[in-house]
Parts: sequence; C-alpha cells; structure tokens
Amino acid sequence: MNKKLFYLLIVVVFVFALIGCSNQEPESLEDETPVEEPQENLQEEDSSKFPINIVDGYGNEMTIEKEPEKIVTMAPSFTETIFALGAGDRIVGVTQFCNYPEEVEEIEHIGDSEGPNLEKIIGSNTDLVIALYLSEEEKTKLEDAGIKVLLYDPQDLDSVFDSIEMIGKVLGLESEAEELVMNMESKKDAIVKKTEKTESKKVFYEVWHEPLMTAGPDSFINELITLANGENIAYDTESVYPEYSLELLLERNPEVYLTTDDGFKTIDDIVNRNGYENIKAVQENNIYLLHPDITTRTGPRIIDGFEMIAQAIHPEIFEGK
Repeated sequence: MNKKLFYLLIVVVFVFALIGCSNQEPESLEDETPVEEPQENLQEEDSSKFPINIVDGYGNEMTIEKEPEKIVTMAPSFTETIFALGAGDRIVGVTQFCNYPEEVEEIEHIGDSEGPNLEKIIGSNTDLVIALYLSEEEKTKLEDAGIKVLLYDPQDLDSVFDSIEMIGKVLGLESEAEELVMNMESKKDAIVKKTEKTESKKVFYEVWHEPLMTAGPDSFINELITLANGENIAYDTESVYPEYSLELLLERNPEVYLTTDDGFKTIDDIVNRNGYENIKAVQENNIYLLHPDITTRTGPRIIDGFEMIAQAIHPEIFEGK
C-alpha cells in the first residue's frame, strides 16, 4: 500500500467519519514468624509475569521482556484504550488526532497525516510503539533503536476486544483489560437485545459526499448497523469504503441516513442535494449527524458509538433514556 495513501485514509477515517497476573503468595512456613516484605520486593513480584511472548495483529511474533514504562501511540483508539486501562501516565507521544481524554493535550505530538516522526519517537526513549500500520522501513528503524513495535488494525468488534486484551497483557494490566472488555460486551449485548425485536430499517451511511462514499459490508460500521437491526443498503459493495451512485441510493431509498458531524456539511446541505427530496429518510427527517470520534474509533468508546447508531435507527425504543 502506498504509504501516503494509507495515512491519508487514516485522516479520512478519523476526520470524515470515516478511518490488555496473578500475584503468587509466598509459601507459608510452619513455625516461622511472617516477615513483611519491603515494597520494592512486592513490585518485583508484580513484574514476575514478564517476559511474555505475543503475536500482534499482523502476525508478528515478539517477546516483551519487561513492563513498558514509556509508550508512543500512533492512533487515537490506542491512546483512549491505554487511558481507559489507567496507564495514561505512561504515554510519552501521540498523534495530532489524539484528543481524548483531555489529558492528552499535554502529551507531545509525534505524528500527523504525513506519518510518524521517527526522530521524535526514538528521542522520547520510549519502550513501545503501538500503531495501526507502519511501513517495513519505519518498523525496522524503530526496532533497530531497541523499541518494540506492536501493530493492530481492528476491523470488527471482536478484534477491538482482542486488541484491548492484548494491550492489557503487554502493559501488565490483564485484569483491567478483561474488566473493560466485559463491560463493553455487556453494554453491546443490552443494546442488541433492545433492538432485536424492532422492525429492521434500511440505512445508508455516508462516509464522504464528493464523491459520495459509504461503508461497505466488510466495515465495522456495517457490523454496528446490522447489530442495531438495520439493513445497510450498501450490503453488496466490493470494498470497505466504496463510492456509491446517486441512482442506486435513490433506488434503494433508505429510511435512515447516517453520517458524521465532520464540520464539512449540515443536515440542510444534505436535504438540498439534487435528488435527495425523493429519499424517504429525507422526507421523514431521519438524517443524523453522529459524533465522528465516538462512532469511528475502534477503541473503548466504540460501544457508545454503537448506541448512538442504534438510537438513530430506532429512536422510539430509546425515548426517555
């Protein structure tokens, strides 16, 4: 994949709605007075789970010799995951797109739409870089500098859960990650149960408007729409984020029109597009501008995004929430 094209896709996804121990108790000895261990020994015992062997999302095998103390994240979703696990104070570098939680504002930027700044990353003395993607050259340079590189690009909810648990394992926070995932799964199941008895509605999700682009069947947006008992009218497209013709949009006539509040359009802009007056979603005022970060980032808040999508498709069952 062309490097600049990949990073541009990340920008489109993030900006335009689109683009992880058990302490062994020491054996008790009969007839001996228990001795309280110094705090430093307890800390050593906490890290006894290392080294660990893992395989990242691209099949790369690696050994993490010790608990990472300094971390660079190359995607907002990973930044949010690490904060959700209570380890935000370990992050020493983030991308310009990382904006949540607010503490992130104090962390140095080491990447933008052009990609990572390798000099800054290496200069940060980080132990670990977590990214959606890096070129082989970038990955090699970081590894040659003694930095562990963890790559993961979740494409559905199960892989989001897997990435959180993997990050938790790498950071020595397995129980925290398991609890986070359990809470996310519980909320997801509650939303599914709430919507499964409703009548399915035809949905169109706009990723971009010039040209018109949507979320295809292999996208996680499609998964969220389907889980919310919606029917993605782009179910038969061949790419993750394909272009979509106005003619087909009008023919399939969605009942709900979803997009994100990306700052480049308003509901009035959508309503006034040529031909859109014939779309049922427009006629019945079922156009929703969703929060771009919450509904598109494959991190802990994606279940909140799922709820937003479910509310947009079936507002009647969420009334009074």
